[in-house]
Amino acid sequence: MSGILLAFIYAALFIVLIKKHSFFQTEGISRNTFIGAFLLKISAGTILWFVYTHIYSERSNVDIFKYFDDGKVIYNALFIHPVDYLKMLVGINDPALQHYLENTGHWKRVFNQGLYNDNRTVIRFNALVDIFSFGYYHVHTVMMCFVSFLGLTGLYKSFVPFLSNKKKELFIIIFLIPSVLFWGSGVLKEGLIQRCNDGQLSARQACY
Repeated sequence: MSGILLAFIYAALFIVLIKKHSFFQTEGISRNTFIGAFLLKISAGTILWFVYTHIYSERSNVDIFKYFDDGKVIYNALFIHPVDYLKMLVGINDPALQHYLENTGHWKRVFNQGLYNDNRTVIRFNALVDIFSFGYYHVHTVMMCFVSFLGLTGLYKSFVPFLSNKKKELFIIIFLIPSVLFWGSGVLKEGLIQRCNDGQLSARQACY
């Protein structure tokens, strides 16, 4: 219950920020519409949590918990050796850190596609958010939704000058495509990494 209350508090703070900050001011789309889209993202992230908690419940094979649990391993180093925590958080390569990383399940990828290992980005995100969440998962959902929401808002504002007569349609396409809304609202890579898949807007367009 404490985690849900804390998640509500952070969500309320972000709503105030959306209402007040000029970044979320754009002609043709009200701030209340932006707030509605943000709340919809939190709802989608919560549904994702429900699915992977009560339907596909094998925690060790579920992405939303794999990175969350590995983040806790790094976060716990903060209380043992804060410098080690900071090194892992910012990516300083130090062999002395291996005894922490050996306790993670997904810091090293089982397979390598020749691409950047973005597992570590999400793990670090969770390790950072743990400072504010006290380990409560739902706070991570709210934080990820806001980070994703910032990216989508920036994307909308980048395109709207070229589609000034299609503001509402653009808003729907960017914020409400089901795959973007669902996968981009969980504690997953999709909330942080921008990527196009087969030329279509994908959930990975919820970017930094």
